[in-house]
Amino acid sequence: MRTRLPDRAAQEHPAAPPLNPTPPCPVPAPSAMSGSTRKQRLQALLRDLGPDILQGPESAGHENPLLCPTGLPQVDNLLGGGIPCGKLSELAGPASSGRTSLALSLISEATRTGHCVGWVDLNDAFDPVSARDAQVVLERVLWVRPRHLSDALRCTERLLETEGFPLVVLDVAARAAHQVPHREHASRKGSPGRPPDRDPNAWLRLSRITAGTQSALAVLTKERLTGSSAHISLELRPGLTRWSKGQGLLEGLETEVMLARHRAAPAGRSVRLHAGNPNERAA
Repeated sequence: MRTRLPDRAAQEHPAAPPLNPTPPCPVPAPSAMSGSTRKQRLQALLRDLGPDILQGPESAGHENPLLCPTGLPQVDNLLGGGIPCGKLSELAGPASSGRTSLALSLISEATRTGHCVGWVDLNDAFDPVSARDAQVVLERVLWVRPRHLSDALRCTERLLETEGFPLVVLDVAARAAHQVPHREHASRKGSPGRPPDRDPNAWLRLSRITAGTQSALAVLTKERLTGSSAHISLELRPGLTRWSKGQGLLEGLETEVMLARHRAAPAGRSVRLHAGNPNERAA
């Protein structure tokens, strides 16, 4: 009988003993945070993130928000149908840029469909005759004429909180920053010495209040003031002036409307309007 000799390689390199399996990582115990505490922290986080954060079933309405059309097809196409409810929109432009005409067209569409609107007129610039000529139903317009800018902001907040006005217009266009009294500058907490119209906290507060309603807020300004608090910002620029041939009468004004900001659509696009053209208003 032959005897099998042991393998030389096995003698030089004996088999390693089996390794023990790696112990499992300990699973952390579930948090002892109560449901009410978790809800409070979530609500605080949502307040910090701003008005555009939607939770639960409410997000279903974010894709197709309610809109207030301007009545001008070119502008409505630019905006995707109109200015959205529950959002702050800014109409910015110098004098003779068509800013007020666009706002009158906006409230005309709302009042002619049976809605009531609020117009907070800090500058006492609202002209009922021009509004009637723009087919505004004056019986459905609440005209508020506050004396100070801080009062105008508070009036706007109250109108939004009543939820009885699908559209609220705040006109601060003619009020320059240096015209605001110094005592009014320091009246708003957190921003001593800063005019309320240039205080981002003032616009952020209005934006958050609007987000909790079904109302659209349109702010008329001479230049862009609302910053990132605005969902939409339109910049209006005066263009060519058209005169009638032979008579030398003013026939119309050309206005460029540029979409300077839109949180849900590309910005930078613009359209041209011809104020005084009867076909433009009826289109």
